[in-house]
Amino acid sequence: MQYKNNLTRNQVIASAAGTLEVLEAISQLGVPSSLGSIISATGRPKGTVHRMVSTLVNTGFVKQDEAGHYFLTLKAWRIGSVAVQTLDIADKGRPILGKLGSETGETVHLAVLDPSGGVVYVSKVESPKSISVQTRLGQINPSWCTATGRSIIAFNESVAQTVLSEKLDKFTNKTITSPDKIKKLLDEVKVKGFAVTLAENHPEMGGIAAPIRDHTGKVIASCGVAIPEFRMNADLIDRFIPLVVDAANKISNLLGYTTTLIKKEVSHA
Repeated sequence: MQYKNNLTRNQVIASAAGTLEVLEAISQLGVPSSLGSIISATGRPKGTVHRMVSTLVNTGFVKQDEAGHYFLTLKAWRIGSVAVQTLDIADKGRPILGKLGSETGETVHLAVLDPSGGVVYVSKVESPKSISVQTRLGQINPSWCTATGRSIIAFNESVAQTVLSEKLDKFTNKTITSPDKIKKLLDEVKVKGFAVTLAENHPEMGGIAAPIRDHTGKVIASCGVAIPEFRMNADLIDRFIPLVVDAANKISNLLGYTTTLIKKEVSHA
């Protein structure tokens, strides 16, 4: 296709970027979504969003149900699943996540960094308990106030600097929004080798996570346990920490990294 000038080319690129933004919004909403909810999620004009959604429907990435709501098709899933499959870590870590899930009885995640600076769950094991933390694969969470996120950005200084330079939302009354305080917590993660959060991202949830390294020693992911807040007492934390660290170390070993397991004292002060 020939473009008459740079403006036309830029407009085409902007249109493509906007359509992908709409696709991502439908994905993040997680349920069949009305046109209004997609408009709210993207902040784009109604006519623009309608054209972009129509494009996605016509190309087979999105379907519209009888109620007029939109949802992703298996075509979109197939593309995303290829990306997940390329993450060797998700495949290799699955048996270890299963064992950690059995040992703790809680929901277990394997998370990686998203380009946005958040963390994305790429593998998980559901808790068998009637009351448990409910999450979904592909879900993006903030990295600075979650255990899985802190376990990664503590060892990725440039990412941490970028994340902490932006506005930090206060999700609960326990959310820490001071960049200086978060930096101190990240320094503790570096020393201890794990992160613990309680009701910072969600008032009824907490987590324990540890970093996963590749064969070069670079932290590329984290392994974590998500726990309902009412069950997350000091005894449980003490019991789960070595299990989570051990699981993260074993996944790192499978990726070619040699670790020396060191027991660390943990203070809950």
